[in-house]
Amino acid sequence: MGKRLTEPDRRRLLALIGSGLTAGLAGCGGGGGGGGGDGGGGEATATATATATATSTGGDDTVPAAYETATSLGGTQRNPDSLSEKSAVNYQEEPQDGQQCSNCQFYIEDKNGDGMGACAIVAGNIAPEAYCVSYAEYSG
Repeated sequence: MGKRLTEPDRRRLLALIGSGLTAGLAGCGGGGGGGGGDGGGGEATATATATATATSTGGDDTVPAAYETATSLGGTQRNPDSLSEKSAVNYQEEPQDGQQCSNCQFYIEDKNGDGMGACAIVAGNIAPEAYCVSYAEYSG
């Protein structure tokens, strides 16, 4: 018969499995540009549910009503119940290698004049010059 796992071994196994799944989902979020597959175009990242989070300054990061179900540059409608946390997509305030949110297919442009937009797959207010691993170049 097989050896039974002790409680610490079981916890270690579960932690490793959870870490592996997290790493796998993070890899799915990178911007391949929707070249095939099921036509999801990066929606794998959107499966991680989240609620709006506070910014690093501690302020309210809830998007205004105009953004809640708005459509992104690439035509993806924002679903408030299916958003990734900023931390899950390595959101950063600066562009990376010329890639920034304002050039991403998931970006929702400023609608109220505050200089901030939103994202169809990431929770919270999004700076146009920001970047995350879900970046997928918008060509339209």
